[in-house]
Amino acid sequence: MGKFSSFVKGLMIGGGIALLLSPKPGKDIRKDLADKADEALDKVMDYTDQVKETVKETAQEAVDQAKEKAQETTDTVKQKFAAKVPEAEERYDAEIEGEAAVPATDELDPIEEALKTL
Repeated sequence: MGKFSSFVKGLMIGGGIALLLSPKPGKDIRKDLADKADEALDKVMDYTDQVKETVKETAQEAVDQAKEKAQETTDTVKQKFAAKVPEAEERYDAEIEGEAAVPATDELDPIEEALKTL
């Protein structure tokens, strides 16, 4: 906001000095000032459009990065679970047959493993 307010102050001071020192008639001066004000407004609108576009691009990049990270995490978790399926089937079959295997206490749950990779 500091740059914009400085710009407006400079515009007003410059316009006042131009009125005092100009040899033109008042009608021409008013027309010139109106033209300059229109130009200044156009510049401000262009700057605003640029800022909006930059914000949109930055937000889209952030969303894309978040989606990518979520997909990577999902893929990692799926891989960990897929790797554990045969082991779980073997344990299930062993329990059904009465040969319950002793689970290793130092193994982590696949979800806990995936979370540690984050």
